[in-house]
Amino acid sequence: MEVARLVNKWIPYQQASLKIDCIEESCCYEGYVLYFQDRPIVSTTAGQVQGTTEQCGLFCTYYSFKGIPYAEPPLGALRFSDTVPKAAWSGVRDASNHGATCPSQDMAPTESEDCLFLNVYTPSLIGTRSIMVFIPGGGFSAGSGDDALYGGQYFMGEDVVLVTLNYRLGALGFLSTGDRAAAGNWALKDCIEALRWVQRNALAFGGDPSSVTIFGQSAGGVLVHILTLSPLSNGLFQKAIAHSGLAFNSWAFQPNPRFYANRLAQALGVPSGDTVAMVTALRSIPYRQIVALQDNILTRTADALLTPIDFGPVVEPSDTPGAVVLPQQPIDIIDAGTFQPIPLMAGFTDMDALIFTVFWSLTNPALFQTFNNDPHLLVPLVWNIPRGSAGSSAVSEGFAQYYWQGQPLGFERLEQFTHYITDQLYNYGILEGARRHSLRSPAYVYQFSYVGDLNIYRQSMGPIGIPGAVHSDDLCYLFEPKAFLVGQLPPISHAITVRNRMLRMWTNFAKYGNPTPTADPLLQNINWPPIASGTVNVGLNIAQNLVPGPNPVATRYNLWQDLAQRYGNNIFRN
Repeated sequence: MEVARLVNKWIPYQQASLKIDCIEESCCYEGYVLYFQDRPIVSTTAGQVQGTTEQCGLFCTYYSFKGIPYAEPPLGALRFSDTVPKAAWSGVRDASNHGATCPSQDMAPTESEDCLFLNVYTPSLIGTRSIMVFIPGGGFSAGSGDDALYGGQYFMGEDVVLVTLNYRLGALGFLSTGDRAAAGNWALKDCIEALRWVQRNALAFGGDPSSVTIFGQSAGGVLVHILTLSPLSNGLFQKAIAHSGLAFNSWAFQPNPRFYANRLAQALGVPSGDTVAMVTALRSIPYRQIVALQDNILTRTADALLTPIDFGPVVEPSDTPGAVVLPQQPIDIIDAGTFQPIPLMAGFTDMDALIFTVFWSLTNPALFQTFNNDPHLLVPLVWNIPRGSAGSSAVSEGFAQYYWQGQPLGFERLEQFTHYITDQLYNYGILEGARRHSLRSPAYVYQFSYVGDLNIYRQSMGPIGIPGAVHSDDLCYLFEPKAFLVGQLPPISHAITVRNRMLRMWTNFAKYGNPTPTADPLLQNINWPPIASGTVNVGLNIAQNLVPGPNPVATRYNLWQDLAQRYGNNIFRN
């Protein structure tokens, strides 16, 4: 980075309204100091961007650069194609506002297929500090890295660089014909190109390209996990954090992409017999018509709740014409030990699924009766147990007895049903993924169960009478969700302490690969160790206080593990 590009002029130190310490000769000279503009300009490998100076508290400022393009717009022939790095531009690009969001069923007013942007927040443009790259969730079909949900100001006090990003969504991001016509995983290739951008440009934003942590939530957590398994991402990051999502979750991996590609094409009047011709035709269809036909997890029927999302990650064919993100099923890569041996942190909220089960039960009166009538729905799809078999009966009866004592399901058993759905959609796959990762590299497991002033997603549901933190609640203790207009919390709010603890542990992990590297009064001087190799015997419960010790859902995990080992077939192999 050329520091001179960031400055307005040399002025006497006493006159500077925004000063930096004289930490190197290029900044100060005989009582003069480089005066940084409120609109700093940074040179990236593709061109110059001009950001803004933002406030992060009393005597705290940081630099914000929004809407930086990291790839060419995936339009025309680039739809359903590998990500292409952004070509150079001339002049200075304004980086004061977010770029367009990728098309989804939310129909955001800013949506466009020209959506491959990222945002950078940094405490300083001088020096090198650890970088955290956030991959948002949204069921593979919604979401963006914008500060409506992922404002970065709280990270600035922990002296890290934060990057958030957009990637292609739904069919536009994941359509696969199962052959070389459209190999799929376009969204993952977007994420990889964004990480390559980080490597090329980290130093210009005060970041250290050799200390990068990727983290994501829900579908973003799955993408994080898959990136640790991909040969394309070697050297692009050194640590990974997955919130409420790993590749072992029942909804996370699509084993039959051709079926959904054909169904989409047929709904649009496109012949599906010749995959090359089909994909060529789909490239000319207006994107809004494609997006309108995508799966929406919130409106799924009961029998589809626990199946893979229509357009999601896939194994790419061996004759893929471009780069291959995922050459094998995740379980095979993990069992072979060929994944990246980096520290992993993975966890969930204690009532992750409550935000879904409440909605489903209110909008679908037949929800519980559907499960009562068809107990095989309780059998995890990825266990590959045949319908009508003795194994199917044993598993469904085992779950029904454990969670609701074999009584008929109904709204009065919503809490018990939610525990089961939480384990089915999240906990078991996450714990099993962490256990297998620990055979080769450190894995830290957490549960977030705190309910306080920043549980924004729980609050959005209104009074529900069931305790626990719901899906996405933990993110509100890391990011500033500007769309929710949280405002200033009372100084006595314990939520501030929980947020500070979360930020400290997450940024410790990014810096050191260990969330509690030293005794820290803020963290109650606890030691949160990784789980022992091949077990899930230790974890951390993030509640009113930090409680390290036995896995908070150990009994439930042991039940699932026992049933899986006794009755499962080719577990996690779709």
